[in-house]
Amino acid sequence: MKQLTLSNVFFRADLVVGLMLTVLLTSFTSNAFAQNYPTHPIKIVVPYPPGAVGDIMIRLVTQGLSDKYKQGFVIENKAGGGGMAAAEGVARSPADGYTLLFNGPNHVTNLALYKKVPYDPVNDFTPISYVAYSQTVLVVHPNTGIKTVQQLVDAAKSKPMSLNYGSSGNGTGSALKMQMLMRVTGMQMTHITYRGSSQGIVAQAAGEIDTSFASTPVVLEFIRSGKLTPLMVNGTQRYPGLPDVPTSKELGLQDSDVEVWFGLFGPKNTPPAIVKMLSEDIQKVLSDPAVAEKFSTVGLTIVGSNPTQFANFVKSETMRWPKLIREFGIKAE
Repeated sequence: MKQLTLSNVFFRADLVVGLMLTVLLTSFTSNAFAQNYPTHPIKIVVPYPPGAVGDIMIRLVTQGLSDKYKQGFVIENKAGGGGMAAAEGVARSPADGYTLLFNGPNHVTNLALYKKVPYDPVNDFTPISYVAYSQTVLVVHPNTGIKTVQQLVDAAKSKPMSLNYGSSGNGTGSALKMQMLMRVTGMQMTHITYRGSSQGIVAQAAGEIDTSFASTPVVLEFIRSGKLTPLMVNGTQRYPGLPDVPTSKELGLQDSDVEVWFGLFGPKNTPPAIVKMLSEDIQKVLSDPAVAEKFSTVGLTIVGSNPTQFANFVKSETMRWPKLIREFGIKAE
């Protein structure tokens, strides 16, 4: 047994005191930084085009944050490439709270779709808050003559690959939903991709594609104007704006559901005090009845998690989706 000397005792004491001072200094610096934050506009990179559900959602949130912080928010729409360029740019940005990422399912699904992803979705980011998820609607163009999900399934199975469906690209929520539905029902359809959900819905309304899954904020006006026909709403509850449209659960298709979630991230090592401040203030914005009403009206379900809850969710999604994508043989196009 090694003899404990007086010099060893003093060395260990100095080591402990040093570590304690480091922790205290780091905490003090982080808290001081947060007290002055933000001193200039905050940029949020969104890997979706203007008008897409993710874009709509973060703009609703930043309106409330701008009022509180007396600072502006710059929304940078950087669509395409499965959102990898947007995510990589934020991952490589200074961890000072002034460049953030608002992302969805493709944040984790890209791991299975591409051979090389230039970032780690868990270790290269600091989760701030799971903001909300979107209810989606399965729609068809009226020219198809299809009125129900069963009619869609029958038409697609009678002539495989004759019908087509649109999405924002492989790995996105809209694509995964349709691919899951095809897997469950045995349908085979041709995939056509667009740079964003809003672009795809405009194309579908013009008759370029037969069917798609779209978030309620993007598709509602097209349904109300008769340019698209709704067949099914995902989830367990009917959407109040489309009370006559059945849910996936009612039709026995709940196994095809994919939750289209959206959350806010910072680069790794973003100061904890800033992360805490942003998360708590986002929760306050989302708890405002006026904001909650705006989310509900367009079919968005508020979550408003804290950083730990969101981090655990992202880790679980990272384990879940790449495995399913590989099992289904889904590949990037």
